[in-house]
Amino acid sequence: MKRLAVLAALFASSTAFAEKTVATPEPKGPPSEAVTPAIVDAIAEEMNRDAQRLVIPGAPPPYSISYKITEVEVNEVVASLGQTIQKEPRHFVNIEAHVRVGSPDLDNGNFVVPDASEIDGTASFQLPLEATPRIAKRATWLVTDSAYKEALIQLRARLEARKAGGTTVARDVPAWTPAKSLVSDEPVLVAPLESLDELEARAKAVSAVFRDQPGLRDSHVALTSYLERRWYLNTEGTSVTDTRRASGLVIVADGQATDGQLVHDYFMRYGRTAKDLPSDDELKAESKRLGGSVIALEKAPVLDHYSGPVLFEGEGAVGIVRATLVPNLGGTPLPEGLNPQEAKQFGGELNDSVGDVALSRDLSLIDDPTTSSTGPNGTGKSLIGGYKVDDEGVAAQKVDVVKDGWLKSLLTSRTPSRKGQVSNGHARRTAEGGAFQGSATNLFVIGKGGVPRKALEQRLVAVARSVGKSYGLVIRRFDDAAVTASPDFTRRELFQMIKTTNQDLPPPATLAYKVFADGHQELVRGVQLREVPIKAWKDVIGVGNDPIVYNFLQDPLTQLTLKIQGVQEGFVPSSGIESSIITPDLLFKDLDVFGSTVGERVLPPVPQPPVK
Repeated sequence: MKRLAVLAALFASSTAFAEKTVATPEPKGPPSEAVTPAIVDAIAEEMNRDAQRLVIPGAPPPYSISYKITEVEVNEVVASLGQTIQKEPRHFVNIEAHVRVGSPDLDNGNFVVPDASEIDGTASFQLPLEATPRIAKRATWLVTDSAYKEALIQLRARLEARKAGGTTVARDVPAWTPAKSLVSDEPVLVAPLESLDELEARAKAVSAVFRDQPGLRDSHVALTSYLERRWYLNTEGTSVTDTRRASGLVIVADGQATDGQLVHDYFMRYGRTAKDLPSDDELKAESKRLGGSVIALEKAPVLDHYSGPVLFEGEGAVGIVRATLVPNLGGTPLPEGLNPQEAKQFGGELNDSVGDVALSRDLSLIDDPTTSSTGPNGTGKSLIGGYKVDDEGVAAQKVDVVKDGWLKSLLTSRTPSRKGQVSNGHARRTAEGGAFQGSATNLFVIGKGGVPRKALEQRLVAVARSVGKSYGLVIRRFDDAAVTASPDFTRRELFQMIKTTNQDLPPPATLAYKVFADGHQELVRGVQLREVPIKAWKDVIGVGNDPIVYNFLQDPLTQLTLKIQGVQEGFVPSSGIESSIITPDLLFKDLDVFGSTVGERVLPPVPQPPVK
């Protein structure tokens, strides 16, 4: 296949969080054996054939066809109390087609068909690992045909909705914007996966620590090593490949308080390879600390109502950024046709605020998918949110999002929210309606006038006392249902959860403390923030001077959906958007918090069996 030769210039980022370390080259694994150049060429040939001939009489032909071919390899292990409970490798290849009909001014994309949200102009097919060009062509033909027919239904529904006045989208905003075509066929080689045997040995050794902690209800340790190879093709001339690689671990411990409330704590880390993760000795020490934390939570009181300053430290700062700021940094318009409650999960509160003050004047934000570490040239701490091209085949770009509180730009895809907006290479999050949403990647939160944590805690208490509080509240970790959700809820509990969960709230806090004037701290449980509006970010009144670097996978599902589904088999999450947040501690002036008793169960009448 003849492809346009275009050089995508990607720039490495230098940040204030660099560490004086020297990057050493890591060993590289082989290129794909399942998706060969012959397979990619066969898909491209069928794409060109369909672009010329695919049309239903009386209906518009496609004006854009694109494909994402994804090959996934995963090794994952789960162990509990020193024994392996799950172990499996996974390897599969998937081809996904996106078809657009109409014109770039108005097409089928980003519209939710009433009572048929699954119709979105996309279709996918799993290819065999030993596919031939003939099989690849047939699969391409099938997914393209299916996606085209869906796109026609979607466009017709959108036109009918507009005739009925069921849209608030400005008429002069296009549906789709142009992007420079890219050609880069050289495979991106990454480190080979850690073997199942390596992962199993670590999981068994670390999980055995919990044998000495009989006060726990349950515990497990999970490790994963995975890679995703991706190929992007479209009728505009793009043909580019990229590879994403990560290793991760999760340690989870569960308990039950004397009033029956289930409690838990967890430790999660990701890096590009296992070398970026803590050592076995560090993980064993963390497991002991985790067990002690859960036992302390079992005895801790439930928080009373609190309204006042809240300090988010370490992973707590990551959590508040992730839950209340990141969803609003995307510049893609909300999917047309969603009801207001459903649309809130996609943020969008800053779409009309570019050029205005959006955050505290002490805060700046930079999102940089072109880097793989906190320092220049691969030095510093490893980040997993980087990539060469986004999910629309657009080259990754570093974006200055906020400067000294002023919103300079949003993270955009090819679906614009205003006239003149184009993609800056951040299309990563899928949404109902078939459009990719602009999303954060490697997000750097930079604060001016940072102070040590102890000084920030003293300021917290001072502000709390000025509004009549005897203590200030510190949150150090939020729950993550992708890690901790239990798969053993009863039908009654699931019904109650669906009925009572307010999805506008951030996840509940896992670790929170009252901090008093004399410096002592008291652990509390059941800590739930009320809704944190985007304007609360203007009232960040203090920042720390020691940023945390945190890698994670952003699951596209809501926290409620994850809780209902449960974490099957306890595996480390290996699906989602590879993401990194680098942030200092953050002190908010005034937030509302209440004590929650969600998760109460009758205590077991029989003590648990010995675990040694």
